[in-house]
Amino acid sequence: MERHPHKQALRQALRKNGKRTERPARSWAADVGPGLATIGSDNDPSGIATYTLAGAWYRFDLLWVCVLTYPSMVALQLISARVASITSKGLTDNMREHYAPVFFYFAVARFLLANTFNIAVDILAMGTAARAVMGGSVALLSLLCGGASLILQWCVPYARYARVIQWLTLGMFAYVGVILLLHVPWHTVAIRAFIPRIVWTKEYTTMMLALFGTTVSPYLLFSQAEQEVEERQEHASSKPSAGSDQELRKLRRDTLLRTALSNAAAIAIMIASAAAFQFSHHAPGESVALERVLEPLAHGFAPQVLALALLGSALLALPPLAGSAAQAAASSFDWQHGEKRNTRIAALLLVITAIGAAVAITLAMIGIDPVIALYWSALVNGMTITPVLVLLVLLSSKREAVGDLVAHWSLRVLCWLTTIAAGAALIAHSVLEFF
Repeated sequence: MERHPHKQALRQALRKNGKRTERPARSWAADVGPGLATIGSDNDPSGIATYTLAGAWYRFDLLWVCVLTYPSMVALQLISARVASITSKGLTDNMREHYAPVFFYFAVARFLLANTFNIAVDILAMGTAARAVMGGSVALLSLLCGGASLILQWCVPYARYARVIQWLTLGMFAYVGVILLLHVPWHTVAIRAFIPRIVWTKEYTTMMLALFGTTVSPYLLFSQAEQEVEERQEHASSKPSAGSDQELRKLRRDTLLRTALSNAAAIAIMIASAAAFQFSHHAPGESVALERVLEPLAHGFAPQVLALALLGSALLALPPLAGSAAQAAASSFDWQHGEKRNTRIAALLLVITAIGAAVAITLAMIGIDPVIALYWSALVNGMTITPVLVLLVLLSSKREAVGDLVAHWSLRVLCWLTTIAAGAALIAHSVLEFF
């Protein structure tokens, strides 16, 4: 989620005999530039399924979520990185220091639960995708895929294997091909992209929450903050000072590009799905065959093309999902930065991923529809994101946290807009659910 490429593996440079050597990545931050890695890691299987369902159920009516949240997503990422850069601490460390324990532990619990479930459904999607390619048991294939992800995270620097895995996500460009082949009412697309059309039903507000959950992707905000701390510790002598014009310009440029790539992919999936299912009726809540969207372009190979995209995006997204949860847990124990903390975080990452794999196998064995499970994951993120966003925006304006370099009022306004919108969707959903 939801969105920028991450640098996803705890890169610790060791100096031996005067030479700098890289240790195998055992966590979540590696240096990957904008491109395929951005599209894949930010739009994991949960995101692909949710955007597809949004297009199938509501056609173009929810495009505005991905378009209008773009400025706010850029602002949230800038604030996350800024707070981490100035304080040299991650967001969970800052929350523990500046908020009452009840708020801090809520944020940690939210990460552990939401991210572990997201990991589980992404591994389930990998098992389902693998079955489309080679056949077999989804439960067994989910076990193998989860194990493969663990081995890659432990043995191979993320940057190295991401350069290979990212090519699997080329299948996402098939959605653009579908858009070019099918008739798309661009006038309607333009209107729906900028003018919200809201239907006050439980199903519509549920989908809104799911889209907020997968588009805003709170785990990306926290992982980006941790990455900023990592970079400052590793390159203290060469990195520009916190808040310098040079650093802020680079941060704005990278964030604008990364978020644009991610949101463009999400919009393409929604438009392609709406066009592919325009003559079919799928009631909200009804599962759809995700590969059907790609059939106009890939024909009989649509399941395999989708499978490769799901496998690639999941392998790119699992490390930051597990890593951000592990970092949050580490902050709750107040572990100091250093070799000992990194070793413990690596162990936590393995435990969280293993638990996610166990949940995925359980879901496969009891016959849960993978598409609906992926949608549920986005919904869980959407239903728990508002309090976390409130804490983040308030933190950026605390002078005791960031001194005189408080976030600009325009950034705070943009962040509050998304926070209020997500909160309003949650309140509307709750009202429609119980009344």
